[in-house]
Amino acid sequence: MHINLNKNYKFKCINCGFESQKETFKCPKCGGPMQIIYDNLAWVVDSKIPSMWRYKSLLPEANKLISFNEGFTPIRKIFGVLSKLETNNPTGLYADRASSIIVSSFKNKIIETSYEEDFTLSLAYYSKKAGIKLRVYVMPDNVDPQDLIAIAKLGSEILFRNEIEKSGLEYENPYTIEGLKTISYEIYEKNPKVDKIYVPAQSGTLVYALSKGFYELRQMRKDFNEYELIAVKLHHANTPEILNYSKYRIKISEVSSREALESMISLSKRGFNLKPLASAAYALARIEGNGISIITGSRKISMSESKKYSELKRDIINIFSDNKKRTAYEIWLELNKYSLRGIYKSLNMMVINGELCEEPILKGQRKIKVYWRCEDSL
Repeated sequence: MHINLNKNYKFKCINCGFESQKETFKCPKCGGPMQIIYDNLAWVVDSKIPSMWRYKSLLPEANKLISFNEGFTPIRKIFGVLSKLETNNPTGLYADRASSIIVSSFKNKIIETSYEEDFTLSLAYYSKKAGIKLRVYVMPDNVDPQDLIAIAKLGSEILFRNEIEKSGLEYENPYTIEGLKTISYEIYEKNPKVDKIYVPAQSGTLVYALSKGFYELRQMRKDFNEYELIAVKLHHANTPEILNYSKYRIKISEVSSREALESMISLSKRGFNLKPLASAAYALARIEGNGISIITGSRKISMSESKKYSELKRDIINIFSDNKKRTAYEIWLELNKYSLRGIYKSLNMMVINGELCEEPILKGQRKIKVYWRCEDSL
């Protein structure tokens, strides 16, 4: 994997400080994670782009930009708690931000990686769209079967192993950090009147990435008002080591399993199917108040096709016989016999399968998607 380093940046070990001008994923001295450090960062935003690529001047050089409008996710109140909905990304996963940068930087025809929940599914989706072959190494006893089915149906090659052995690209890499840090940039642009940002902390990469984004903002913007960045973990879980190396202060907080599960159930009533850890950040935000919770679950990819879905898909295709672009809401009004949620799910599946194309447009500060038959755009 290689990119042309036209921008002024280098790869630096988060742990020991080793530096390299060449693309480096693991420190050759201490084995620690690497990150990208830029010279002379300047806050330049392309406000016409309703995705994370509005910050392309602050991201690594892309060999070929592969984007499906990831990022620029909304901040909404859920039962009174301000929440940044990373569920609005193309696959419903915040890892889409990382996948977009990875495949945009990739020159070879094959990416090799070890299976990691959510990340590999997102990477499989982006690799398919980019025309890159994804080879996934899997431990049979350490995989979500539904993930595996979805990854295989997206065209990825599955290779099983009986021993734990990391291979190729890992979730914790410099490009993942660069993609995820754009969440911080978006929060700064929206300028919500809060003091705290609550982030689920499992591997710690998401929290570290946000801290890097805030640290860069502190260097670039005199009007930047610092947030208290809170890494939320479950009781008795280990604190991720990567958080110890952040240049932006991170507070570590815990919630009980019961509090996380109660929030998980509460959020499910609003259509969010989150894991306990993702619900933990929301739980703490609800308890303490005056903050934003990063909502990171509810993947959209599903490979099932029921009879009802097939009928809805047929009706949607018929609507587009006039070659016009439409929003999901407009489709719902025209069909007048399906739920709006069902329309959204079907449109997402049709985009994933290449049957429809989508494009975000800005309406004020809101990102709205329009859809059309892909061949109609040729």
